[in-house]
Amino acid sequence: MTRSIIITLLLGLTWSCATTQVKPPEASFYVTPEITYLRDSLGYEGNILGQLYRGDEVKRLDADKSAWWRVEIRRTGQTGWVRKELLSATPVSPVFYYVSEDSLPLLECPASDCHPLQLLFRGDEVQRVEEGKQGWWRVLAVKSRILGWAPSASLAARLEEAQARPPGKLYYYVAVRRLSLRAQPSTQAGVIRTLRFNDQVQKLEEKHPGWFKVRQPSSGAVGWVPGRNLQPQPLISPPGGSPAKKGLKPFKPREEPQLEPEFM
Repeated sequence: MTRSIIITLLLGLTWSCATTQVKPPEASFYVTPEITYLRDSLGYEGNILGQLYRGDEVKRLDADKSAWWRVEIRRTGQTGWVRKELLSATPVSPVFYYVSEDSLPLLECPASDCHPLQLLFRGDEVQRVEEGKQGWWRVLAVKSRILGWAPSASLAARLEEAQARPPGKLYYYVAVRRLSLRAQPSTQAGVIRTLRFNDQVQKLEEKHPGWFKVRQPSSGAVGWVPGRNLQPQPLISPPGGSPAKKGLKPFKPREEPQLEPEFM
Protein backbone atom coordinates (compact mmCIF):
# COMPACT_ATOMS: atom_id res chain seq x y z
CA MET A 1 0.00 0.00 0.00
CA THR A 2 2.77 2.40 1.02
CA ARG A 3 4.66 1.54 -2.17
CA SER A 4 1.62 2.40 -4.31
CA ILE A 5 1.26 5.80 -2.61
CA ILE A 6 4.93 6.64 -3.22
CA ILE A 7 4.65 5.68 -6.90
CA THR A 8 1.50 7.80 -7.30
CA LEU A 9 3.21 10.83 -5.73
CA LEU A 10 6.26 10.45 -7.96
CA LEU A 11 4.12 10.21 -11.08
CA GLY A 12 2.16 13.29 -10.05
CA LEU A 13 5.36 15.25 -9.45
CA THR A 14 6.75 14.21 -12.82
CA TRP A 15 3.55 15.30 -14.62
CA SER A 16 3.56 18.65 -12.76
CA CYS A 17 7.15 19.37 -13.78
CA ALA A 18 6.41 18.51 -17.38
CA THR A 19 3.41 20.82 -17.65
CA THR A 20 4.70 23.82 -15.64
CA GLN A 21 6.10 26.59 -17.88
CA VAL A 22 9.59 27.57 -16.77
CA LYS A 23 10.08 31.35 -16.86
CA PRO A 24 13.43 32.71 -17.97
CA PRO A 25 15.60 34.10 -15.18
CA GLU A 26 15.32 37.82 -14.50
CA ALA A 27 18.12 39.79 -16.12
CA SER A 28 19.00 43.39 -16.99
CA PHE A 29 19.02 44.62 -20.57
CA TYR A 30 19.52 48.05 -22.17
CA VAL A 31 17.60 49.89 -24.87
CA THR A 32 19.63 50.38 -28.06
CA PRO A 33 17.55 52.73 -30.32
CA GLU A 34 17.29 56.44 -29.52
CA ILE A 35 13.57 55.98 -28.77
CA THR A 36 11.09 53.11 -28.73
CA TYR A 37 7.78 52.26 -27.01
CA LEU A 38 6.55 50.05 -24.20
CA ARG A 39 3.24 48.31 -25.06
CA ASP A 40 0.52 46.70 -22.98
CA SER A 41 0.56 43.48 -25.03
CA LEU A 42 2.94 41.77 -27.40
CA GLY A 43 2.75 43.01 -30.97
CA TYR A 44 2.63 46.45 -32.59
CA GLU A 45 -1.16 46.53 -32.20
CA GLY A 46 -0.72 46.83 -28.42
CA ASN A 47 -1.43 50.19 -26.78
CA ILE A 48 1.57 52.38 -25.96
CA LEU A 49 2.21 52.64 -22.20
CA GLY A 50 5.31 54.80 -22.33
CA GLN A 51 8.53 55.67 -24.09
CA LEU A 52 11.94 54.06 -23.74
CA TYR A 53 15.17 55.88 -24.56
CA ARG A 54 18.65 54.77 -25.52
CA GLY A 55 20.49 53.44 -22.48
CA ASP A 56 17.35 52.81 -20.37
CA GLU A 57 17.80 49.73 -18.19
CA VAL A 58 14.98 47.17 -18.12
CA LYS A 59 14.47 43.92 -16.21
CA ARG A 60 13.25 40.96 -18.27
CA LEU A 61 10.19 39.37 -16.68
CA ASP A 62 8.94 37.03 -19.39
CA ALA A 63 9.85 36.00 -22.92
CA ASP A 64 7.52 35.06 -25.77
CA LYS A 65 8.30 32.87 -28.77
CA SER A 66 7.28 35.72 -31.10
CA ALA A 67 10.38 37.75 -30.14
CA TRP A 68 8.54 40.04 -27.69
CA TRP A 69 9.71 40.30 -24.09
CA ARG A 70 7.79 41.52 -21.07
CA VAL A 71 10.02 43.89 -19.14
CA GLU A 72 10.05 46.31 -16.23
CA ILE A 73 11.63 49.77 -16.67
CA ARG A 74 14.11 50.26 -13.83
CA ARG A 75 13.66 54.05 -13.57
CA THR A 76 9.83 54.06 -13.52
CA GLY A 77 8.72 50.57 -12.47
CA GLN A 78 6.39 50.35 -15.51
CA THR A 79 5.91 46.91 -17.04
CA GLY A 80 5.04 46.07 -20.61
CA TRP A 81 6.21 44.44 -23.84
CA VAL A 82 9.07 45.37 -26.18
CA ARG A 83 10.81 43.54 -29.04
CA LYS A 84 13.93 41.72 -27.86
CA GLU A 85 16.13 42.86 -30.76
CA LEU A 86 15.86 46.41 -29.40
CA LEU A 87 17.59 45.33 -26.18
CA SER A 88 21.22 44.57 -25.45
CA ALA A 89 22.77 42.62 -22.59
CA THR A 90 25.67 45.09 -22.66
CA PRO A 91 25.11 48.59 -21.22
CA VAL A 92 24.47 51.21 -23.91
CA SER A 93 25.61 54.80 -23.50
CA PRO A 94 23.08 57.51 -24.44
CA VAL A 95 24.25 60.69 -26.18
CA PHE A 96 24.12 63.73 -23.88
CA TYR A 97 24.53 67.42 -24.67
CA TYR A 98 24.46 70.63 -22.64
CA VAL A 99 22.61 73.90 -23.18
CA SER A 100 25.09 76.59 -24.25
CA GLU A 101 22.61 79.52 -24.10
CA ASP A 102 21.70 81.52 -21.00
CA SER A 103 18.12 80.38 -21.57
CA LEU A 104 16.65 78.12 -24.25
CA PRO A 105 12.96 77.24 -24.81
CA LEU A 106 12.26 73.53 -25.32
CA LEU A 107 9.67 73.56 -28.10
CA GLU A 108 6.79 71.31 -29.08
CA CYS A 109 7.90 71.10 -32.74
CA PRO A 110 11.06 71.94 -34.75
CA ALA A 111 10.33 75.63 -35.47
CA SER A 112 10.99 78.83 -33.55
CA ASP A 113 7.27 79.77 -33.45
CA CYS A 114 6.18 76.47 -31.85
CA HIS A 115 4.65 76.26 -28.39
CA PRO A 116 7.29 76.25 -25.59
CA LEU A 117 7.17 73.29 -23.19
CA GLN A 118 9.92 74.31 -20.77
CA LEU A 119 12.68 76.88 -20.40
CA LEU A 120 16.17 75.36 -20.18
CA PHE A 121 19.21 77.20 -18.86
CA ARG A 122 22.94 77.19 -19.52
CA GLY A 123 24.51 73.86 -18.52
CA ASP A 124 21.23 71.90 -18.39
CA GLU A 125 21.76 68.34 -19.62
CA VAL A 126 19.68 66.89 -22.46
CA GLN A 127 19.70 63.53 -24.22
CA ARG A 128 19.55 63.55 -28.00
CA VAL A 129 16.68 61.39 -29.20
CA GLU A 130 16.23 62.32 -32.85
CA GLU A 131 18.03 64.46 -35.43
CA GLY A 132 15.51 66.51 -37.41
CA LYS A 133 15.84 68.79 -40.42
CA GLN A 134 17.45 72.23 -40.68
CA GLY A 135 19.53 71.90 -37.53
CA TRP A 136 16.78 70.90 -35.10
CA TRP A 137 17.19 68.05 -32.60
CA ARG A 138 14.55 66.27 -30.56
CA VAL A 139 15.93 66.04 -27.04
CA LEU A 140 14.92 64.76 -23.62
CA ALA A 141 15.52 67.12 -20.69
CA VAL A 142 17.30 64.94 -18.13
CA LYS A 143 15.91 66.64 -15.00
CA SER A 144 12.25 66.98 -16.00
CA ARG A 145 12.05 64.07 -18.51
CA ILE A 146 10.21 66.42 -20.90
CA LEU A 147 10.67 65.65 -24.61
CA GLY A 148 10.88 68.52 -27.10
CA TRP A 149 12.85 70.24 -29.85
CA ALA A 150 15.86 72.57 -29.68
CA PRO A 151 18.33 73.98 -32.26
CA SER A 152 21.52 71.92 -32.30
CA ALA A 153 23.58 75.14 -32.48
CA SER A 154 22.43 75.94 -28.91
CA LEU A 155 23.83 72.65 -27.52
CA ALA A 156 27.41 71.65 -26.71
CA ALA A 157 28.97 68.20 -26.44
CA ARG A 158 30.88 69.07 -23.24
CA LEU A 159 29.75 70.91 -20.12
CA GLU A 160 32.92 73.05 -20.11
CA GLU A 161 32.14 74.19 -23.65
CA ALA A 162 28.55 75.03 -22.72
CA GLN A 163 29.59 77.06 -19.69
CA ALA A 164 32.12 79.13 -21.66
CA ARG A 165 30.30 82.40 -22.26
CA PRO A 166 30.90 84.36 -25.49
CA PRO A 167 33.13 87.45 -25.21
CA GLY A 168 30.25 89.87 -25.56
CA LYS A 169 26.61 90.23 -26.56
CA LEU A 170 25.10 92.82 -28.84
CA TYR A 171 21.94 94.26 -27.29
CA TYR A 172 19.34 96.52 -28.86
CA TYR A 173 16.18 98.19 -27.59
CA VAL A 174 12.74 98.46 -29.13
CA ALA A 175 12.30 102.01 -30.44
CA VAL A 176 8.56 101.85 -31.22
CA ARG A 177 5.49 101.42 -29.04
CA ARG A 178 4.78 97.85 -30.18
CA LEU A 179 6.86 95.52 -32.29
CA SER A 180 5.90 92.04 -33.55
CA LEU A 181 8.51 89.32 -33.05
CA ARG A 182 7.95 87.11 -36.10
CA ALA A 183 8.81 83.52 -36.94
CA GLN A 184 10.43 84.48 -40.27
CA PRO A 185 11.95 87.69 -41.71
CA SER A 186 8.68 88.82 -43.30
CA THR A 187 5.70 90.95 -42.32
CA GLN A 188 3.49 88.04 -43.43
CA ALA A 189 5.09 85.56 -40.99
CA GLY A 190 3.37 84.47 -37.78
CA VAL A 191 3.78 86.57 -34.64
CA ILE A 192 5.58 84.83 -31.77
CA ARG A 193 4.99 87.62 -29.25
CA THR A 194 4.62 91.41 -29.08
CA LEU A 195 7.58 93.46 -27.88
CA ARG A 196 7.04 96.84 -26.25
CA PHE A 197 8.92 100.12 -26.15
CA ASN A 198 12.45 99.80 -24.68
CA ASP A 199 12.26 96.00 -24.43
CA GLN A 200 15.79 94.66 -24.54
CA VAL A 201 16.74 92.12 -27.22
CA GLN A 202 19.96 90.37 -28.14
CA LYS A 203 20.94 90.40 -31.80
CA LEU A 204 21.79 86.91 -33.05
CA GLU A 205 22.23 87.36 -36.80
CA GLU A 206 21.39 89.49 -39.82
CA LYS A 207 21.07 87.22 -42.85
CA HIS A 208 18.19 89.05 -44.53
CA PRO A 209 18.50 92.72 -45.55
CA GLY A 210 16.75 94.94 -43.04
CA TRP A 211 15.83 92.11 -40.65
CA PHE A 212 17.52 91.09 -37.38
CA LYS A 213 17.16 87.71 -35.72
CA VAL A 214 16.91 88.51 -32.02
CA ARG A 215 16.33 86.87 -28.65
CA GLN A 216 14.41 88.47 -25.81
CA PRO A 217 16.38 87.65 -22.61
CA SER A 218 13.39 88.09 -20.29
CA SER A 219 11.37 85.34 -22.02
CA GLY A 220 13.83 83.35 -24.13
CA ALA A 221 11.69 83.99 -27.25
CA VAL A 222 13.62 84.02 -30.54
CA GLY A 223 12.40 85.56 -33.81
CA TRP A 224 12.81 88.26 -36.44
CA VAL A 225 12.18 92.02 -36.32
CA PRO A 226 12.93 94.90 -38.72
CA GLY A 227 16.29 96.41 -37.76
CA ARG A 228 14.98 99.97 -38.28
CA ASN A 229 12.75 99.56 -35.20
CA LEU A 230 15.70 98.96 -32.87
CA GLN A 231 18.23 101.32 -31.30
CA PRO A 232 21.58 100.49 -29.64
CA GLN A 233 20.57 102.54 -26.56
CA PRO A 234 17.26 102.81 -24.66
CA LEU A 235 15.20 105.91 -25.50
CA ILE A 236 13.41 108.39 -23.28
CA SER A 237 10.23 108.19 -25.31
CA PRO A 238 8.96 106.56 -28.50
CA PRO A 239 8.26 108.65 -31.59
CA GLY A 240 5.22 110.90 -31.10
CA GLY A 241 4.95 111.14 -27.30
CA SER A 242 6.54 110.95 -23.86
CA PRO A 243 6.51 108.02 -21.42
CA ALA A 244 4.95 110.16 -18.71
CA LYS A 245 1.94 111.10 -20.84
CA LYS A 246 1.40 107.69 -22.35
CA GLY A 247 1.98 105.66 -19.18
CA LEU A 248 5.06 103.88 -20.52
CA LYS A 249 7.40 102.36 -17.97
CA PRO A 250 11.00 103.66 -17.81
CA PHE A 251 13.71 101.35 -19.05
CA LYS A 252 15.30 98.96 -16.54
CA PRO A 253 18.26 96.93 -17.86
CA ARG A 254 17.77 93.22 -17.35
CA GLU A 255 19.96 90.83 -19.27
CA GLU A 256 18.52 87.52 -18.10
CA PRO A 257 15.19 86.44 -16.55
CA GLN A 258 14.89 86.13 -12.80
CA LEU A 259 11.36 84.70 -12.96
CA GLU A 260 9.58 82.17 -15.10
CA PRO A 261 8.85 83.51 -18.62
CA GLU A 262 5.45 85.04 -19.28
CA PHE A 263 4.35 82.41 -21.78
CA MET A 264 5.01 79.36 -19.59
